[in-house]
Amino acid sequence: MASAPEGRFSHYTPVLNSDRFFALRLTAVFTVISLVASLLITTVGVLLTGQRDWLAALSLALLIPLLLVPPLCYPLLAKLAAVTRDNRKLRQQAREDHLTGLFNRPHLMSMLERELSLSQRHDHPVSILLVDIVDFVDIADRYGRHTGDRLLRIFSERIRDKIRESDLFGRIDGAQFLLVLPHTDFNDALHMAEGLRSLTASIQVQTDEGLAGFEIRIGAASTENSGRRLNALLNEADYALYQSRNEHRHSDRPA
Repeated sequence: MASAPEGRFSHYTPVLNSDRFFALRLTAVFTVISLVASLLITTVGVLLTGQRDWLAALSLALLIPLLLVPPLCYPLLAKLAAVTRDNRKLRQQAREDHLTGLFNRPHLMSMLERELSLSQRHDHPVSILLVDIVDFVDIADRYGRHTGDRLLRIFSERIRDKIRESDLFGRIDGAQFLLVLPHTDFNDALHMAEGLRSLTASIQVQTDEGLAGFEIRIGAASTENSGRRLNALLNEADYALYQSRNEHRHSDRPA
C-alpha cells in the first residue's frame, strides 16, 4: 500500500483551548444571528400566509438553528482558528530572529530596500549603523553559550527600547546587528552611534564570575555619501566597521 503523501495534508495543526474558546464565542454569535433571522423570516411568513398554528412555526424556527448551527460551526471555526494561529506564527518566524526577537537578516534587508525606494521617491536621507559586539566569541567561550545568548537578548532589548518606532533593528549574523534610520542624515547617525556606545557601557550581564560588561563597534553609512544602492550602503558601513576594528586593535597594543 502506498504511503500517505507528504506536504500540507500531512501537517497537523493542534487545536488549543484558546482556539476552542474563540470558536465557542463566534458560534454563539452565529447562533444568535441565525435565531433572530429565522424568527423574523418565520414571523413574516406567518403574517403573510395567515397560518393559525403560529406557535408551532415559531418553535420550529427556534429549534432548527439550535440543532444545525452549533454542530456545524463550532468544529469548523475551531480548526480555522488553529490554522490562522499557526500561519501567524509561521509568518512571525519567517521575519524574526529566534533568539532576540528582532528582525532577521532577510526581512531586514527587504525592509531596507523598501526604505531606500521611499528615500529615492521622496528625496530624504537614510542612514544605517552596523553594530558589532567586541570579542563576543571570547565572551561566550569564557562565560558559556547561555551567558552569550543572554547578553544578546539584553543588548537587543535595551537598544530596541532606545530607538524610534520608525527605526528598523535586526540581527544579521552572530553578534552583528543592523540599525536602519529613515529620515536621518550622516551626522545624526553618528550622534546615534555615540548614544548606543554610552548605553552599551552601562549594560552588565550576570555571570558565574560576577557582573560582566562589553563594548560595541559601529560602522555608519548614509545615502548622502554612498547613494541609494543597497550594496553600496552596506559596503560603506562594513568598511567603517573594519576601520573601527583596526583602531581597536591598535589601541590594545602595548606602547
